[in-house]
Amino acid sequence: MIENQEVFFSIIIPTYNRAGFILNTLQSVFEQSFRNFEVIVVDNASEDETVKFLEPFVQQGKLKLIVHDRNYERAKSRNTGQLQARGRYVTFLDSDDFMYPDNLRDAHDFTINNPGIRLFHNLYEMVNADRKVVYRYKFNPLDNPVREIARGNFLSCIGVFIHQDIYQSLAWDETPILVGSEDYEFSLRLIAKEKKVGRIHKVNSGILQHEDRTMNKLNFQAAEKRFDFLINKVENDPALSLYKPYLAELKSGLFLFLAGLARKTDRKLALHYLTKAFTSNWLVLKSRGFYSIFFQLIAGFNRR
Repeated sequence: MIENQEVFFSIIIPTYNRAGFILNTLQSVFEQSFRNFEVIVVDNASEDETVKFLEPFVQQGKLKLIVHDRNYERAKSRNTGQLQARGRYVTFLDSDDFMYPDNLRDAHDFTINNPGIRLFHNLYEMVNADRKVVYRYKFNPLDNPVREIARGNFLSCIGVFIHQDIYQSLAWDETPILVGSEDYEFSLRLIAKEKKVGRIHKVNSGILQHEDRTMNKLNFQAAEKRFDFLINKVENDPALSLYKPYLAELKSGLFLFLAGLARKTDRKLALHYLTKAFTSNWLVLKSRGFYSIFFQLIAGFNRR
């Protein structure tokens, strides 16, 4: 942890019951080739040994630990971290994911070479416990960041760097119904506020795929409710009015996500949302996700 000098990066890590993962995450941070950073871990009243494992790092001055009195979920944790952050830039890291060794150095160099850009991100991939790639994400060009974020959350709250002039004036929405999509809602408001978005064209972050990953435990009914909330917010919040020309694409992406979520348990419901995705925006036919879900559903119906 940097003391008595300007901090360049504040790394905010929310956590809850991640004793089996967070040490590997922190190792990826402490092994960064660029050293001017602080680490702020916000624990949501973990019931496992997460806090116990973190205490030695606190004593060594390697991180600041804030422990909430109960589980407030990640939006509040990130708000808590932002309020404590001293960095010129803030970046977020989930407590089961990784920074690759030159993540911060490349980000620092980007700020030097692009002084007019206050919001940027690097590329990321999905890896297994052995750090082998299991999925490579596709990133469309950033000719129109407003349209791209409406199509889907390409920022995904990993490898994103936000200047202090922005993060000090932009809080996460802590509305309970948004849990699970709070990062997308934040990204929409982030790009609405700062329309110029930069990109480091290098994979510098890894998302760990495992059974306990939050995305693998999503509740369909809860997802429906929060997507309705999100769509209503985009339609009615003046700060998000710039997304109205792309509302059909936003809805289509959310419906496609619901179709994917339902495909293993309720094929008819999955087909319903796949149809809604198409009728909202026929260009979804260009999405590889659409055909992946479609053919899985067809195969499932044929086996019946």
